[in-house]
Amino acid sequence: MLNIIKTALNASSHKVSVVSNNIANAGTTAFKRSEAIFEDFYLQAEREGLALGSGARLQSNRVSHNPGQFKKTGVSSDLAVNGHGMFILANPEATDQVSFTRNGSFQLDENGFLTTNDGQLVLSRTLDPIEIQFEKDGLPLSEFDVNPEGFVMTAYGVGSAEPGAQLGLAYFNNPAALAQVGNGRFLVTEDAALSGVYAPGDSGTGRVLSGHLEVANVDLVNELVSLINTQQAFSTASKAIQADNDMVSRFTR
Repeated sequence: MLNIIKTALNASSHKVSVVSNNIANAGTTAFKRSEAIFEDFYLQAEREGLALGSGARLQSNRVSHNPGQFKKTGVSSDLAVNGHGMFILANPEATDQVSFTRNGSFQLDENGFLTTNDGQLVLSRTLDPIEIQFEKDGLPLSEFDVNPEGFVMTAYGVGSAEPGAQLGLAYFNNPAALAQVGNGRFLVTEDAALSGVYAPGDSGTGRVLSGHLEVANVDLVNELVSLINTQQAFSTASKAIQADNDMVSRFTR
């Protein structure tokens, strides 16, 4: 009996951690909430051949990749995807190390590369780093934007904006199976089933919204209700352990 109660404590404690993390990241750009999935744990009875319930155990932490709402920033390098596509990033020290994100808080670095805040390179549809020239034919860069089809639009001096590289968006058939590595980034896995790299708007990827960012897909009310329920479950399991201890103490006197 004590072992069964212990699994309830472990399950409740883990769920409190997951829900608390969701709440803490409610203000994080493009954060994807997680949900702890549990399964019944059975012990096989030796004689009867019956599966006897012996508590619960963690099956997995499932990440919800449902798109969040958008907020307008007015910054042309802030990008959001109105669909299920994911931006493709590469490590500048090893460009074959690729990750994926919905966090489009990008910037131009001192060399003109479109990067994340921590220096990851944003890749084009051809999986090349996106680079913008700060000067062309002696004229300074006067306009930078990204259109809904993902083309980088640049203008120099008083000239008109012209299209350059096109952003690439990855589409996964099972994004819940992506491996989470922090900073809103994910790594591909076999189970995630990468469908391909597409132009924005193709194959369900969605179009690009320049000057917008995706907010976290966390519903604070639902998370707080879940936290309260989980804390109550933890309290109930704690009381059950105390009751078991009291019962054992009475029989051992």
